[in-house]
Amino acid sequence: MKKRAILILSAMMAAGMLFTGCSSSGNNQKTEKSEEETKYADEQFIKDMSKGLQARWDLNEKDEKKEGYDKIELQSQEYKDMMLSYIQKELDYTEKYTDEKFKDSKLQEYAVKYINLLKQHKDICQYIPVDYYGKYLDEFNPIYDERSKIIEDLVENYNLTVDKKHQDTLDEFKTNSQLVKDQDAMEESVKNMLANIQFTEVSNEDGWKTYQGVVENTTGKDISTLNVDINLKNADGVIVETTYDDVSNFTKGAKAQFEFYTDKDFATTEVTASYYE
Repeated sequence: MKKRAILILSAMMAAGMLFTGCSSSGNNQKTEKSEEETKYADEQFIKDMSKGLQARWDLNEKDEKKEGYDKIELQSQEYKDMMLSYIQKELDYTEKYTDEKFKDSKLQEYAVKYINLLKQHKDICQYIPVDYYGKYLDEFNPIYDERSKIIEDLVENYNLTVDKKHQDTLDEFKTNSQLVKDQDAMEESVKNMLANIQFTEVSNEDGWKTYQGVVENTTGKDISTLNVDINLKNADGVIVETTYDDVSNFTKGAKAQFEFYTDKDFATTEVTASYYE
């Protein structure tokens, strides 16, 4: 009787293991099938990104070969219409990826950001006929710089390529991207450097106080000219006065002294660069 009970228990355990195995196998098959059914846009986006860029550049080149192109004023409706056509040519290939699924979340971020940059460029084209050299260029340059950075990252990390005919144009974007990244890094270095300035009162004559602060050039670059704005803030963070100072020939590793005079009471200072080269 005892032997029979053991045999029955063994059979039940085997059946349970078989059921569990079948269930697990079924779940794995469902997962694999689900992944197969999900179509990600990663690879196709890179292909269409390339097509869009090249189509835009081809259209631009076609316009440049037209008779009278060199006589078109930049601040004109005609130039605005051409620019809009170039932007739309790219959007024809890329805009559809706004709501597509990507396996790589970073690539999806690039796609959405790039599409939005193109749309922003379309929006500011309204300024071309009326204020090309002012409002339009002020807003165009940051857009171009951001596009350059995305394009370079797509080339370096996602194998974005173009044909030989367009390689020089692609290289221009990559070069601009490097310049922008260098500028961004320098701007951050200057910001961090100035954040370390501590001012000390060195004199007080009839309520007019002199403050001095020393800062070391930790940017790793020589700075020929550095102009700074010094905001004096009260305890509530309200600016009560702004003073100015500058330094020249500020080589890397060197130390410079900034100074200001004020008759105002303040709690903290905030130093920012208004210009440097």
